[in-house]
Amino acid sequence: MSFQEPCQKSADNVTLSCGRSSVTLPFTLKADYITSKNKINAIPQSEVIERLTGDAVMSYPLRETIEDGENILIVLPDATRRSGAEQVLPAILSIAEELKKTVRFIIAVGTHRQPDEAELKEIMTPEIYEKYKQTVLKHDCEDYDSMDFYGITKRKTTVLFNKAYREHDTIITIGSVSYHYFAGYGGGRKLIFPGLASEKSISANHRLAIDAMTSQRHDKAVTGNLRNNPVHDDMVETIMIARSGHTFFAVNTILDENGKIAEIICGDLFMSHIQAAQKLDEYCSVECEKQYDLVLVSAGGSPKDINLVQAQKYLDRIIPLVKKGGKIVFFAECPDGYGNKYFEGFFDHPDSGSMLKDLMVDYRINRQTAYNLKTRLEAFDVYAYTSLDGEDCGRIGFKKLTDLNDIKELAEKAESVAVVSHPADIFIKK
Repeated sequence: MSFQEPCQKSADNVTLSCGRSSVTLPFTLKADYITSKNKINAIPQSEVIERLTGDAVMSYPLRETIEDGENILIVLPDATRRSGAEQVLPAILSIAEELKKTVRFIIAVGTHRQPDEAELKEIMTPEIYEKYKQTVLKHDCEDYDSMDFYGITKRKTTVLFNKAYREHDTIITIGSVSYHYFAGYGGGRKLIFPGLASEKSISANHRLAIDAMTSQRHDKAVTGNLRNNPVHDDMVETIMIARSGHTFFAVNTILDENGKIAEIICGDLFMSHIQAAQKLDEYCSVECEKQYDLVLVSAGGSPKDINLVQAQKYLDRIIPLVKKGGKIVFFAECPDGYGNKYFEGFFDHPDSGSMLKDLMVDYRINRQTAYNLKTRLEAFDVYAYTSLDGEDCGRIGFKKLTDLNDIKELAEKAESVAVVSHPADIFIKK
């Protein structure tokens, strides 16, 4: 497919999400408004429940899965990701309560921070949180006393999972399927690994995004690819090593721009995820037929721009749209700042070359994320409209933008301008 022609909205004041609010440009802007041809629209709640409880992909349906389980663990994403859990949890818990099953929850934080109480209420709904808050378990990736060892993958990843994983025979994961810039796609198996894994395990897995032979990003560890992707393959292997004695039921969602469920595919942890990823491609794939001098992009608002580790994914997403040496205006509030100490500290390096040398010697979580972002900021002029202060922006490589009217000057100097308001909803194919 080709890009849409500049739509009527592009001649009006452009509004872009930033944090929990939005920013409207105080001038008109002639630009191409980049979207996929298939808009992601929410489905009725009745259809959500019908698909949740109906036939499942290579799995018993939800009710039978719960009926056969003894101890059930529901795994939810953390505050950096929406999942649509609030639309499916009431039905899941209703079945479990009817069958008098023991249910606990755990938040798949991976290396991220713990959600606070307000965030837990948002993830689970206030009503469900109040009822089940005593059953919510915590995962700390650096607490090795809380981990069980299962083995080592062929790529030398040590498999250490939270003890809660062993203590529950039936595991229900609820996660949205989205694009991930080196795991290919988020959701599915990522709720287990890295969600419930140790820092040592996650670090070993994520370093596979760097090809040790070429000292560059692995050419298969990219957005929208699972085939021969070493990061994804290693994730699958870790779970297969630790799979014995467990039944999985995955709830994979695709969300609209308001966080409502547009698609829901349930069943086997791996096969249902692959089907959901294929469905996401049907919605989001866009052929890259044109590049622009200037691209305005929002990370998509909260929680996508909760911190820079999360927000930078959406800057990375639109790079194929930008001409060599082009300019980008990036809207990302980042109220939690950098988002990771290793990511933050790595910007002490003066350039990406220095980062890469250090990365190959001492790989740490999110250091390669900093390296990848630095390569983008060296290739393009990126103006950041963000709560990060000017000193941090300069340290990272952004140009701090405080006056929206400066965008008008940038646009007037550009021969071509594009706006991407929801980069999570597009996958640009080169």
